[in-house]
Amino acid sequence: MFSRFFPKGLTEQELKVEFTKLVMKCNKNSEVEMTDLVQLQSYVVPTKTATKCVLACAYKAASVMNAQGMYDIDHAYKVAELIKNGDEKRLINGKKMADICVKVNDIKVSDGEKGCERAALIFKCTVENAPKFGFKL
Repeated sequence: MFSRFFPKGLTEQELKVEFTKLVMKCNKNSEVEMTDLVQLQSYVVPTKTATKCVLACAYKAASVMNAQGMYDIDHAYKVAELIKNGDEKRLINGKKMADICVKVNDIKVSDGEKGCERAALIFKCTVENAPKFGFKL
């Protein structure tokens, strides 16, 4: 469950810090170079498979992706609730963004449940859409 990792009422910056911790944990046994991880921090969509797989690991650990390597819309709605911080518009916008990003599940990927390719698609969707809905990256 997401709330295990991210307490209620997080700001975007706090969420980023917690997610970065998950990425670093997932990278412990990986060959991903620090420069590639820094690119993620700069919101550059990964192109290297190993980096995409570290991202998938972090998304699965945070329940953004399920065990089948798919974006979890129900979880995304819970995240919207967690980050609303008393602002109903943030909740509505978080759900709208989730409704857009769930479309990554309709895209055919070659690595299936592994989820590396889909993780990059989720990342791209988030980076492209978060500012449109008033979320700071």
